[in-house]
Amino acid sequence: MILPPRPDLSTRLETEEWMDDFSITDARLARALRDLRRINRLLGGYRATDHVLDPILKRHDRLRLLDVGCGSGDHLLHLARRGERFGCTLDLIGIDANPVTVGHARAYLDRQLSPSLRARVRVEIGDARALPYDAGAVDLTHAALFLHHFHGPSAVQVLSEMQRVARHGLLVNDLHRHLLAYAGIWGLSRALGLAPMVQHDGPVSVRRGFWRAELHTLARAAQLPPASIRWHWAFRWTLSTLAPNS
Repeated sequence: MILPPRPDLSTRLETEEWMDDFSITDARLARALRDLRRINRLLGGYRATDHVLDPILKRHDRLRLLDVGCGSGDHLLHLARRGERFGCTLDLIGIDANPVTVGHARAYLDRQLSPSLRARVRVEIGDARALPYDAGAVDLTHAALFLHHFHGPSAVQVLSEMQRVARHGLLVNDLHRHLLAYAGIWGLSRALGLAPMVQHDGPVSVRRGFWRAELHTLARAAQLPPASIRWHWAFRWTLSTLAPNS
């Protein structure tokens, strides 16, 4: 396998991913969404979220959570089952700007969730920079592998909106811009024969990921309450404004 040239990781890349092109609506998108779910399972994409949310789920009987940029719905599926495991009824809303992706998410959840859990999950079309919900409409907001799709004022607006609609605060789970993360996803996506969209977008996503100081800067610009920023394997950050006793 021929390795790619060493990337410049000194600044965030602003090149768009193929998945940002909403005109791609055919089997290329469906295969990529399927393979992204596979990557999340293989690389522990849920663990960073679980590390922050599990203590909260254990303390509450019921919570309302908004998953921003929900994609194919894999985190909604994971969260619904996680809540059930800890005895917390989660009323879940997923929102995504791509109508076709929303359709895929609804169909995926229909297949994977029991009727009782499926009844507590809805997926809607909407813009993360202008969430169609009142202030404090949900208990908490969550976004996984989503913030890196935004830069500058748009990224700040996403964080501001997530904080505005959440009574207890927000949780962002996103990528650490690191050479090992870049090489790992480049090689793994090719070794496993994943979708061409994933082979392209995976390394680009890492180059659009964050360093800790950049997340601090975005949090300050969004005027968030004091935020906790933690590193998790494999090359994930969580940024959270959820208080320990939320």
